[in-house]
Amino acid sequence: MRSAIVRGREVPDRGTAVRAIRTTRASSATVLFVALAMAVIGLTAPARTTPGLDKLDLGLLDTLRRSPGTVVNVIVRETSPATDVAETLVGDLGGSITRALPLIDGFSARVDASDLPSLARSPAVRRVWGDASVRMSSTGTWGYDSWDPNTAWRGSIRLPQLEGSYTGAGVTIAMIDTGIAHSQDFGDRVLARVDLTPDHDGGDRFGHGTHMAGIMVGDGSSASGQWRGVAPGANLVSVKVAGADGSTDVSVVIAALQWVLANKALYGIDILNLSFGTDSVQSYSVDPLNYAAEQVWLDGVFVVVSAGNRGMDTINKPGDDPFVMTVGAADLKGTTDRSDDIVAPFSSGGWTVDGFMKPDLVAPGITIVSTRSPGSTVETLHPEAWVGEGYMKGTGTSQAAAIVSGVAALMYEADPWMTPDVAKATLLGTTYKLTTYRSHGGAGLVDAAGAVLAARNGKYRWAPANIGLVPSTGLGSLHQSRGSFRVYADPNGDGVPDLIEGEIDVLGMPWTATSWSSTSWGATSWSSLVCVSPGWSATSWSGTSWSGTSWSATSWGATSWEATSWGATSWSASLWS
Repeated sequence: MRSAIVRGREVPDRGTAVRAIRTTRASSATVLFVALAMAVIGLTAPARTTPGLDKLDLGLLDTLRRSPGTVVNVIVRETSPATDVAETLVGDLGGSITRALPLIDGFSARVDASDLPSLARSPAVRRVWGDASVRMSSTGTWGYDSWDPNTAWRGSIRLPQLEGSYTGAGVTIAMIDTGIAHSQDFGDRVLARVDLTPDHDGGDRFGHGTHMAGIMVGDGSSASGQWRGVAPGANLVSVKVAGADGSTDVSVVIAALQWVLANKALYGIDILNLSFGTDSVQSYSVDPLNYAAEQVWLDGVFVVVSAGNRGMDTINKPGDDPFVMTVGAADLKGTTDRSDDIVAPFSSGGWTVDGFMKPDLVAPGITIVSTRSPGSTVETLHPEAWVGEGYMKGTGTSQAAAIVSGVAALMYEADPWMTPDVAKATLLGTTYKLTTYRSHGGAGLVDAAGAVLAARNGKYRWAPANIGLVPSTGLGSLHQSRGSFRVYADPNGDGVPDLIEGEIDVLGMPWTATSWSSTSWGATSWSSLVCVSPGWSATSWSGTSWSGTSWSATSWGATSWEATSWGATSWSASLWS
């Protein structure tokens, strides 16, 4: 297995693309954010001013206002997990502990909504989130956990017609996600495990990245090939940007994008999968995250992005970018008959603020079985999604994007000289078109066999996509690029987490748009945070944690398994599409 080691600390030129964001103190910033959000959803002034309520997410605050007598399931993160103070308090309030969650320094519990203020006021409680698996939400995908595993998706996209001829051999997919667990399904095809988090191991404590990797390149050998991915012969480079809670920041993602670009030639990266996003509505024409994704595209890497799981008339960034291939999720109705397919109700789609219709196409996205990361957050919270010993079901546009990335690997095997614009035109020109896709399904359902045949024959070589599009300048606000998603970090090293805001990155370094976007992108990487297996050499970083507005890691799918990094209201699990 090929690998590399980044030695020592290399502090990047502050004019490079790894800039970002200003911080403010968590105490005042969180109160202000929650106050504004409560005003939007109609919460009363007394609820806003009650001490401790800044520790509750917006869903719980709404429940407290509307139905104070309701019993709610919550996730509690403790201040001092080694003690039982918070657990004892739950019992004293008449509630009950339902599950220990050591991965997040906390536990899940059932309590009466009227007791939430008392729970939140305790110094032993750091944050309280509603458990998304029971939270009412028209856009959540958690409800699909009980559905049967999807065994129709391979036939629906005509993948069997390619088996034995194309496996993605010789093609490398890069993935910016939550890392990747060790599994025999990946063999020796994981060329590098890059880690931009304090974990320094490239592993997957959250569980999202491993699932994406299995869909793209897993060979299913742990289950005699039953749950193999789309391109079981392709190589993978994993760039980890989030730990056990699924939280990360736009500045870290941009650093990861720069790393991919700087190391494209070393690992032969052809495709990049981004199964996450933010809810920002800043124009792509100036947005730093869009700019970063475009730089990777314009340098010859085909970028596949999930649309998001927030439903109609929404689209996640950078999936709003007209250059990249944005993927929504299709509901196959459990059959290989494509005539009954529809766009999944949670799948994001519609017009962007810049007037582009997204997504570009759809792919199967409901109960897709793939590798799981043992002991990860998602696995712990969703045992009902387990399939056999090493697999689990996942639902969302993340899974759909991973399928398209796998199909792209087969296409690049058929035509190694294909450009991203030609690859996009090929996929769009060969989709299965259905009336039900017209609302927000783009060009239609991806057709693996049709796309690979067209790539091999060079059908779209002289008719590439994206002609006439104007690239982003990257001169906008990195803070606005975050949308409503926020994380805490400790950039000044004082032991007190700060809410990451403004034009400062998670390292506490200032970001200046003009100098950042004008520098050469291929030259440097955020190596002060990078480790590449089998070893690492990096400086200490405090990492990130959720903001007080929500915790998306509790939902496997749509509004939180997309990374709320990677949809709810913090950049953590709900944005992981």
